[in-house]
Amino acid sequence: LKRPHFQVDRASSLVCSRARSRPMEVNVGAGALVALGGVMGYMKKKSLPSLIAGGLSGLGLMAAGVADSPKLGVVISVVLLAMMGPNFVKSGKFMPAGMVTVLSTITMIVNGRNLMK
Repeated sequence: LKRPHFQVDRASSLVCSRARSRPMEVNVGAGALVALGGVMGYMKKKSLPSLIAGGLSGLGLMAAGVADSPKLGVVISVVLLAMMGPNFVKSGKFMPAGMVTVLSTITMIVNGRNLMK
């Protein structure tokens, strides 16, 4: 297991160069959290839409990571952001809309940077 190498980029912020070049770990991790959130929504509120949407989008992000497909990662991230971002702004609640908004923003940026290479 390689240790990540940290460097300072032009904007003088600490960036993990490994995450910038390999979105696999970011997509798989965010996808697992989104899928887990869907399961938790179903268990807590018996929300079948949460289970289906969280499960499918989480699996899609994990698949984008495993297949090393940043294009798929960007598409799923943008859809998640479009669906959950307005809910977060409207409700102000971090769970679940805020967390999904933050995760999808991160995955969108990481995948977008990888596409531009």
